[in-house]
Amino acid sequence: MNARKKLLFAGLVIVALLMAALSALWLAPDASAQAPMFIIPGVLDNYVIHPGDTISLGYEVAITSPNPDPTTVSVTNTIMRLHIVCLNGSTETLNINVPTQSFQVPANNQNWQPSDSTFEGKTTVPSTFCGGQGGVEDDDTFSTDENETCHSNSAQGCCHSMCFRHHHKHHDSSGDRTPTEFEEGCKPAKQCMSGDKGGCCKQ
Repeated sequence: MNARKKLLFAGLVIVALLMAALSALWLAPDASAQAPMFIIPGVLDNYVIHPGDTISLGYEVAITSPNPDPTTVSVTNTIMRLHIVCLNGSTETLNINVPTQSFQVPANNQNWQPSDSTFEGKTTVPSTFCGGQGGVEDDDTFSTDENETCHSNSAQGCCHSMCFRHHHKHHDSSGDRTPTEFEEGCKPAKQCMSGDKGGCCKQ
């Protein structure tokens, strides 16, 4: 290959690499727009569960930093995993899944949404759980994803301190038991879409 052809070939390779890099940038999602996952451990409560019992999960959200604008919080992939030590010595996990929920948080409001008496999900303990003998609950883990939409300042993105808290209650043949204590967790939540260049999303 003579010098002229080598130069032409090198130029074509460089152009191809540049086009591939630009395509990757255009196709890649904005990393800061990804919703953070909340994982909140529970407490050791030693509740006895039996096949046929109903277990309900309740959770709430709050924005604990200043929020001058109304905000919609969309919650997805919510699940609580109950770890059970069976009476026969084995262990099993009982899952409570919750469908997608949306909460409207008013401006300048740091209260928990919704009320303490709301339980968004529930499950019935299967008849075959723990070999049909039941067991003792010794741990639980709550996890969820969240996404925010700030209404009047949407072009500036959403930057808040988001908090979740959860509890659960049992219903057996004797009726409703007292719900467990709330366990909560907070973390910064910064959501900037591709066009958000103001406010907290300013580069």
